[in-house]
Amino acid sequence: MLGTVKTFPTKRAKRWMLTIGIFLIVQLVFIAVDGTFLEPNINDSGNLFARTGRWILNLKIFTEWITLYSYPFFNMFTIIHILAIFIQAIQDIHSIIFSKK
Repeated sequence: MLGTVKTFPTKRAKRWMLTIGIFLIVQLVFIAVDGTFLEPNINDSGNLFARTGRWILNLKIFTEWITLYSYPFFNMFTIIHILAIFIQAIQDIHSIIFSKK
């Protein structure tokens, strides 16, 4: 047991670097694509899933309150990504505070 080394902090640091890196790359792609002909076109061809998706994207939160981008899907995806990062931060803080030493 003398040779056992805990590597949790380095794994946590690598995970956070990867998470923040992916978030920044996605935001750069959204900035590059927003307002251009490259924006995806959502087809509402009577499909229940597509209509539900369009209803979610047309909520006030993505069209009026949070308007980082002109395309509502980018706003929704950014908010979901930020929430996921926030939840992971809370879990990491909780594990640091309450870890057995």
